[in-house]
Amino acid sequence: MAVEIRAVAPGELDVLRRVTAMAFGQDPDPAGEESYRRLVELDRSRGAFEGGRMVGASFAYSLELTIPGGTAAAAGVANVGVLPSHRRRGLMRRMMTELLADARDRGDMLAVLWSTEVPLYGRFGFGVAGVTTRLVIDRFPLVPHRLAPRPAPVALVEPDEAKEVLPPLFNRKRRHVPGMFARSVDWWELEILADHPSDRGDASSLRYAVALDSDGHAIGYAQYRTSGSWEGIGIGITVRLEEMIALTPAAYSGLWNFLVNHDLIRCLRSWNVPAETALHQLFANFRESQTLNDGLWLRILDVESALSARRYSADGSLVLEVFDPMTPEPSRYRLEVSGASGSCRRVSDAPDLSLDLEDLSAGFLGRSRFRRLGALGRVKGEPAAMALADAMFDWDPQPWCQEIF
Repeated sequence: MAVEIRAVAPGELDVLRRVTAMAFGQDPDPAGEESYRRLVELDRSRGAFEGGRMVGASFAYSLELTIPGGTAAAAGVANVGVLPSHRRRGLMRRMMTELLADARDRGDMLAVLWSTEVPLYGRFGFGVAGVTTRLVIDRFPLVPHRLAPRPAPVALVEPDEAKEVLPPLFNRKRRHVPGMFARSVDWWELEILADHPSDRGDASSLRYAVALDSDGHAIGYAQYRTSGSWEGIGIGITVRLEEMIALTPAAYSGLWNFLVNHDLIRCLRSWNVPAETALHQLFANFRESQTLNDGLWLRILDVESALSARRYSADGSLVLEVFDPMTPEPSRYRLEVSGASGSCRRVSDAPDLSLDLEDLSAGFLGRSRFRRLGALGRVKGEPAAMALADAMFDWDPQPWCQEIF
């Protein structure tokens, strides 16, 4: 029976939730119903239907993504899944092809996602544009480094106050970090500040710690949970960091010192801290486990527009030959950068570098690795051209995305 790919109708929202959950081996969480109703843009969805029955689902959020020196419209591809009964039939490719075509038609320069399986998305031109670190600390106490900044004072605030304090701090931070995206009022309410029991596991409700400057103004926050484990008459506390935003070194130092100095603490865990989280610079005896993982994946949808939109760290001119795995022939572009501003246009000139769109997309947010990829044969060209590309595309701070979407 033929399978039709089309947008999901409003009356099929519950079916979308169920199919998405089943594709990932779960049941729909009742706590997520309101998020689907208010955040999912059904005109940006694509479902696979066989005989009128949904057997695959996908959708995209309209995101304002921070890029080096500015922001760009991006399609946040999410929850792409096919029922176990219909795998290996090309349905994922068909849904992705239509989602990306729709994003281009809307004027999105980029598409971004988090991948459940690493091999899935390179074949669609996505590259690992940002990495994340899973952090586990289980040795205490931590001794402040003699050169660490003086910690800012920290105060605990109630959820109602957190609703007012956190969003402005986040918005100030995210404008400077490539890979972070803007949160709407609904997103804050439903995805960040909502505290459903199903999200807690064996941990507490959400706690909010706010770092303060000398005038008592908020300069950072940590959102976290705690859980206690009894052993006889003793108890050990695990701190689970959900999100930290710090606007100054003092805020960063203050929040980390607060978290690792909880009474009875035996472990601190966080699944998503920036790769630049160098706690050995704050604590003299820090040697704990930090595991690097892929974070945000990105695909450039319009090479000319995207490379012209971002800022650069060095001037120069390069001709890039780009192989898009979703199109039959490569395209060539001249990127010219002067005064940190770039201009990109199609050309027929001989290329300085030849590379797959996956690797160009991986470097777009500033995680520049052209020489490293060249050493592996994935990028072809002269060493001087690869070095220039690294200098041009590099960006500080390095890219990081604050959450899975």
